[in-house]
Amino acid sequence: MGIGLALIAAVSFGTIAIFAKYAYEAGAQAVPLLAVRFTVTALLLIAYVRATRGDMAVGRRKVVRLLVLGALGYGVEATFFFMALERAPASIVGLVFYSFPMWTTLLALGFKLERFDRKLLVALVLGMIGVGSIFSITTTSLSGPLFALAAALVVAMFYVAAQILTTDTPSSVAATWTAIGAAGALGLVALTMRSGLPAAAFGHAVAIGVVTAIAFIAMYGAIVRIGSSRAAIANMVELVTTIVLAALLLGEEITARVAIGAVLVLAAIPILAIKRGEPVTAADG
Repeated sequence: MGIGLALIAAVSFGTIAIFAKYAYEAGAQAVPLLAVRFTVTALLLIAYVRATRGDMAVGRRKVVRLLVLGALGYGVEATFFFMALERAPASIVGLVFYSFPMWTTLLALGFKLERFDRKLLVALVLGMIGVGSIFSITTTSLSGPLFALAAALVVAMFYVAAQILTTDTPSSVAATWTAIGAAGALGLVALTMRSGLPAAAFGHAVAIGVVTAIAFIAMYGAIVRIGSSRAAIANMVELVTTIVLAALLLGEEITARVAIGAVLVLAAIPILAIKRGEPVTAADG
């Protein structure tokens, strides 16, 4: 169930870069686009929790932490990711960004949420070589991949924090408070910047919000069941989704360098996904 939920989240997240490209073509800017995205996501998740008779009251301290996680964690990550999409092709951004399972694994090891296995070293080396190959491509500016890498590092911290904060909290409720935090922070920034969203881009923003809601529910459910590290690894199917859709819908070329890099990154999945036991809990650490 955990792996299945992570794969659902991966495919959902993988479509976001495509909708974002369409929104940019319609004149959208990153911050207002993200503000609308997370507002739609938050409203849908609130409706989902109420429809399933969930309880949003999980304690003031937990709520504050989840709001901060959404505002400073996912909000910052999403901003970096969308800024990368403004500067580089979706396939290039995807390959660099989807190195985040490597960073998530390292952080999980550091926080003793994951037990070390020698297979991790092989997987991490393969993934880093694959991601590093992108930085040698001369057909795109370096700023796009750098923003994508920053987004990968932030989302890795988000995954680990989510595993810690979702202890004794229903995954759908945790996802909802996180989305509310991201919507509030990005909405405030958009108002401060006095930047709006063109009407032509609104439909794409709503579509991003819908798939984000699906991805959030699935992602948090996966983290609760299999831990942040394995959920992030399974989520690398997102990379394949983005690259294939970018080729089919945006006409982006899958060059030999991109293909090789993708293969190297994906080669880490079967190595890392081999079950090494249950995720380490706070009591275990």
